[in-house]
Amino acid sequence: MEISPDNRKHTAFKRGVVALKKAGIENPALDASILLGFVTGEPPSTVLLDRESTLAPSETELYSTLVQKRCGWVAVSRLVGGREFYSRNFYITEDVLDPRPETEILIEEAIRCMEDLQESPAVLDIGTGSGAIAVTLAAEIPRARVTATDISMAALAIARRNALRHSVLERVNFIQTNLLNGIRGEGSFHVILSNPPYISRTQFESLPKDVREGDPMVALVPGPDGTECYFPLVARSRELLGAEGSLMVEVGAGQCDIVAGIFDQAGFADVHIVNDLAGTGRVVKGKKKSA
Repeated sequence: MEISPDNRKHTAFKRGVVALKKAGIENPALDASILLGFVTGEPPSTVLLDRESTLAPSETELYSTLVQKRCGWVAVSRLVGGREFYSRNFYITEDVLDPRPETEILIEEAIRCMEDLQESPAVLDIGTGSGAIAVTLAAEIPRARVTATDISMAALAIARRNALRHSVLERVNFIQTNLLNGIRGEGSFHVILSNPPYISRTQFESLPKDVREGDPMVALVPGPDGTECYFPLVARSRELLGAEGSLMVEVGAGQCDIVAGIFDQAGFADVHIVNDLAGTGRVVKGKKKSA
């Protein structure tokens, strides 16, 4: 993209939108405002309030470079090194999944489960990635004790950095393991939650290029049909949860009934599905039955 010699922010923004739209980007105005805000150090929502302000030559060059990369379908979060999740900014690299807004449903459901607990909730986040879930819950529920697992050491390093950024590092215990392998504490957790890999190999090929090439495949595809993680996750969670403890997992489109059936087979009670804003079953949750 060629930026006009007219270096006003508003003009640069409009040219960025045109270039992104031509490249087929779904939300060109939003992406252009995020990139311009990153360059100028301003919030995207306010970056164009002063329509007459100008960009320095170095800012114009950087913005042009970022727009060009976005036109090549590099994810915005990868370009700016962060993603907002539940009103907090999380550091993101190619080693972790880019947090999605629909995952905030897990946060809301977990908070709802913990509101009435008299004791300090013990929370387990499986496959933490960037730490978005674990760190958010530790920040939202200061009395919570959070354990977060991931198979990737690189991901755990990012998660620790985010925990430090949001001042909860001392209350989140990070463990390297695959799913729940080796996790101890039978009957000790109040809430277990996870956004596991759930994309089938066939679905992976139809994902947008910025997702296929930006997110680590291990965080997206667990196997041929996309549901492979749920069987061991649900079975082991039942052992680790205390009486009336809750398990909740994010699921892909069309998977909610299958996963709810896995909950039922494992002996969970009050199994139900939570829809996202589009009406798609996005979270399956259930309670461990009392002995």
